[in-house]
Amino acid sequence: MKYFRYQSLDSVANLYPLVCWHIGAAQSDTKFIERMIQRVADDPIGKWLYLGDGGECVTKQSKGDVYTQTLSPQEQHNRLVELLTPIKHKGLFGVKGNHGARIYKETGLSFDETLMARIGLPYLGTAAFWHLKLQVDTEHPAIFSIYTHHGVDSGVTIASKATKAQAFDRTYIADTILTAHSHIALDLPPRYYAMLQPRGDDPIKWLATHEYVAGCAYDSRTGYAEDKGYPPLLPAHIVITFKAGAHGEKSQSVEIIRKEDI
Repeated sequence: MKYFRYQSLDSVANLYPLVCWHIGAAQSDTKFIERMIQRVADDPIGKWLYLGDGGECVTKQSKGDVYTQTLSPQEQHNRLVELLTPIKHKGLFGVKGNHGARIYKETGLSFDETLMARIGLPYLGTAAFWHLKLQVDTEHPAIFSIYTHHGVDSGVTIASKATKAQAFDRTYIADTILTAHSHIALDLPPRYYAMLQPRGDDPIKWLATHEYVAGCAYDSRTGYAEDKGYPPLLPAHIVITFKAGAHGEKSQSVEIIRKEDI
């Protein structure tokens, strides 16, 4: 886990987690990816993160069918660089996914770290615990704490995916916990925590943790999910809007962008 910090003069920021594109898989939705990139490019207050699994990264020794890949791992890498370079000035950092680990296990080369290096953004490894600071030039800035991780194996049902996503709030107290991996886009109910402060008229302070699952660009109506009889999931991404009030009050909301919406 590494620390990161981003500051903005603005009082509002839109955060786009880009994840699970699985370029190289027949089920990767190129049009959805390109439209999301265009949306980031057109958003004057938009910033993006890379949360892993940009490429399918199937090898002869890994899970998946190497013969159905539409691009080789190198071609997948090149395509990601081609897609992300036009918006690299809006990128913050990247963390690793599980599909890139397939390449690392066989070659010792990190697919995700090399991708970030080619684009020119920081690579933060497994997870990032970071601060987003808004309206920094005012007397009352707002500082959001955010924990970011690709996510862990989550099962098939929506309930199991939600449960796995909430596993991180047992360890990390943050304004926002952002994960992915399960291919669904979710805005989970906030978790509330009470803590005691050493001073003040009211020593009890309540904290709210907002948890989101970031979605994917993978259309699972065919392929592995169909073979296993899993419920299909269609491409969807989230956009989180962080806002700072006049006196430093913090608020956040999320929009889910689905394949049929664009």
